[in-house]
Amino acid sequence: MNIMKNYEISMNTMALVEEYHLEYNTIIYDVNGIYYTKQTVKSLLEEACIKRFSTYEGRLKPVRKLLDYVQKTPLLICPNQRICAFPITSPQKYGCPWILPYHVQSYEMKNGKLIVTFNNGIQLPLNCSLRIFKNQLERTANCLNYYQRMTATLF
Repeated sequence: MNIMKNYEISMNTMALVEEYHLEYNTIIYDVNGIYYTKQTVKSLLEEACIKRFSTYEGRLKPVRKLLDYVQKTPLLICPNQRICAFPITSPQKYGCPWILPYHVQSYEMKNGKLIVTFNNGIQLPLNCSLRIFKNQLERTANCLNYYQRMTATLF
């Protein structure tokens, strides 16, 4: 078990899954492997936003206002690098997995679970419908496209 004291969300992060365990709070799916940390998913997301001169709430507010994605709002951590994440359930619900879609290769339903396969072959089973997952992928893509259109007109 690879336990990390201080993990930082980067282009290599594929998913964050909150889980209660004596030794860790979050399972991190990364391009380089699966890691575990005492850090919470919320603290990882907050720190990632702060490192990019914003906050978790500061990244969510414009998406909620401009695109009216009030629930399960996609988080544009660093839109210039296309680092974004979306929750599978309500982020207030304990155990809510967050997916960073850049690394998603495919997804399919198997035995009542959604299986997400990442580009490196790692698979993540989720309690989520295909419809919800597709909707979250689409909303995240819409956020990135909107951001790129808006920043292109500013310069």
